[in-house]
Amino acid sequence: MRIRQLAQFKVYLDPETGMAYSHPEYLPESVRTRLLPEYGFESHSQRAFFIITYDRLVEYKGLTVPYSSRIVPASGQPMGMLLSVHGEREAKALNDIASITKGVRGEYHDVGTAVMLRSREGGETVVRPSAGEKGGKIISYGVLKRWGDDYIPFIRLDLFETVRQLAILEGKSHTALLIQAMTRLGSILRAAHDIGIFHCFTHPGNIDAHGNLVDFEHAIYRSELPMLRERLPSEYRELLDEAHLRYRDIDFFFAGAREILRRCQVCFRLSRVELMDKIRFLRENIELTEGVPVLELLAHLNVGFYDDTLKKLPFEAQKEIIGAFIESYLSDKGNICETKRVIFSELQMHGEWTAEASACITDLANQKPLLQTPSELILGIWKTQNDRDCAPLSFRFSSS
Repeated sequence: MRIRQLAQFKVYLDPETGMAYSHPEYLPESVRTRLLPEYGFESHSQRAFFIITYDRLVEYKGLTVPYSSRIVPASGQPMGMLLSVHGEREAKALNDIASITKGVRGEYHDVGTAVMLRSREGGETVVRPSAGEKGGKIISYGVLKRWGDDYIPFIRLDLFETVRQLAILEGKSHTALLIQAMTRLGSILRAAHDIGIFHCFTHPGNIDAHGNLVDFEHAIYRSELPMLRERLPSEYRELLDEAHLRYRDIDFFFAGAREILRRCQVCFRLSRVELMDKIRFLRENIELTEGVPVLELLAHLNVGFYDDTLKKLPFEAQKEIIGAFIESYLSDKGNICETKRVIFSELQMHGEWTAEASACITDLANQKPLLQTPSELILGIWKTQNDRDCAPLSFRFSSS
């Protein structure tokens, strides 16, 4: 895929709190008077930027401008903004995990409020400053600061060629870098699952080249599961339990959005190989997809780490990299050899990451594939709430 150059623009650092902001004009005067101008680099998400400050690379997520033209389907949030309920949740999850194993830390700061309302023109949701607006829903938004000893916010794991170039810069082989990344990712997921945190969107774009897992905006805690299942229709409750969410975190990473990929195969009447060939072509010629919804969908589909990266490497290298993840993730060291044997056999037999492979990692005793909990269900249980004392999750799911 051709990657656009990162834009450089002026941002504003608060030396008192260590927070940085994209648009100071919407901040309180007490904050504006102490801001220092810095140069930041925009992330690929276009709602985050990073700067080098105090000899540390720090990322700031969430633009501080209370205007937005649409809701992003993938996150359910206004384009460019980070709502308080999601920023607070991510900071908590990052810090809970970092207290157990090495990883990224987070700090969230509120910036202000805005109003979310339907535009008269097309009925689309827009966000505007809250002052003077009537109707709509008041939302709180802010900035999340993220940092870590080796966190590289601008190189994510799905950038194959960029990751390979990083390995050269670090003086190691591509395989060695990926082994280290999988060791880190395995330990982070293990720690998260042990304390009852389920990321839910573990695609390679949410993991940096050193294996740091971020973007816990929609993470679900074990303690919330009983409440959430109560709000679901009975036919969906079994998809929102600990076993399915643990399975999803593994399967979503290695295999991608399995159900959406299946639907695309059926819709376009393609084999798995044909579908992947078309996705690769569109990614390599990304300019062809602009403004064409179907092509944009295909070009940005999460096909998983196996198809994105591992399949491009020799099988022996695949075994080393996957083995590093298994060794780091599995708490029962006695199961490691058998898990590797089953997974490598699956890969040789099918040439793709199977549901059985994910099941083998999450439940070796049964090796029974679970259904990958749908993204629509997870996004659907979130509902923006302004009242900080209210539970942040509520049911809003459609099976369509």
